[in-house]
Amino acid sequence: MEKLRRPGLRRLGLTAAGAVAVAALVAAVGVGRADPGVRYDTQPEALAFGKEMYDFQTVEQMTATSHLVVFGTVTSVEPGRLASADEDPAAVGGDIRLRTVTINQYEVLHNPKNLIIPPSITLEEEGWDEEGRGYISNNVAWSAVGDTGYFFLRRAVGTSNPYTYQLASSDGRPLVVDGALRPSNAENELATSITTMAPSFLNNTVVAASGQVAAGTLTESMPTAELPQPPEESGE
Repeated sequence: MEKLRRPGLRRLGLTAAGAVAVAALVAAVGVGRADPGVRYDTQPEALAFGKEMYDFQTVEQMTATSHLVVFGTVTSVEPGRLASADEDPAAVGGDIRLRTVTINQYEVLHNPKNLIIPPSITLEEEGWDEEGRGYISNNVAWSAVGDTGYFFLRRAVGTSNPYTYQLASSDGRPLVVDGALRPSNAENELATSITTMAPSFLNNTVVAASGQVAAGTLTESMPTAELPQPPEESGE
């Protein structure tokens, strides 16, 4: 895949992309709910990189900073809403099309506000640029139907649906593959720690960290980048 970085910090309110790089289109198909006349890649053809809001060193830190952690499986993926690319004036801007990922959660491991969580929740991830060209943000592969694992989530910015989330970071989707954990961003330092854990150990680590959050002995990490926050955090 082609790699490219643009100047400036891309402010999407997602895990963060600082740039969009695209290669030649592969076979593409028209997509429902998308813009008329825009044809969207069926597979990503480029990698986008940028500064993330959080840099977690431990699973405990990632748990404490998440609004929700669930163990679940992806049941559907489809094109979602447009998100504005509020970039540095020096950068090339444009709208992006998000991917709407439905997760059927088997178990809620961390829910600090004790909200009623429905059986299915929505994860938004970056997918296409304004020309319909597919890209992956910060090494996190597109979600696929059947993906099963742990999802560390924060409420999404730009939507009023309280059950729409984004990954807490590019480390926030360890999948269970053949009985082992597959980190979502193998390039990060936390991935090394995650790959040494059995799924049951990660599960217990999250539950224990959630208990520490409830007891007030573990607090969320400070952001490393000033990106948009959900209304609850910016207004309370």
